[in-house]
Amino acid sequence: MVHYKKENIVIFDVTTDKIFRYMNTGNHQHRSFKSHKLVGVSGNVVTIDAEIYNPDGTTFNTTIIHKLNPPKGIETIMEGGAFNGAIFTHTYTPMGDKTKVDLEGEFPTFPGMSEADELMMIDGFFTEVFTEDKATLQKW
Repeated sequence: MVHYKKENIVIFDVTTDKIFRYMNTGNHQHRSFKSHKLVGVSGNVVTIDAEIYNPDGTTFNTTIIHKLNPPKGIETIMEGGAFNGAIFTHTYTPMGDKTKVDLEGEFPTFPGMSEADELMMIDGFFTEVFTEDKATLQKW
């Protein structure tokens, strides 16, 4: 496994309440996702079926399980595909009408890829996804 940690990956211009409402929905629009479908909400667990693009344009299917822990954050588990076995946490720090997000977790090692290259790929993926979420949340 590869350990990834990034403090202040994004500052959302919304409160944690809005973030948790958003995370209870599906169909999030991301350039790196072909599809993002809500398949269930049970208590504080949100399950998403997603199809994510690989760098070469092919895709893989994964189940994303978000365990919501308002207002502190979300633990995410990914089952299937390239990120199978990934477990990571979004930690939220309220800042008035804004929310700072830190991300930390364990990701499967990619065969043939150096740890440094994998960490750079993970960082690029999450930086893009959170930047897109920030833009969506401002309009949502």
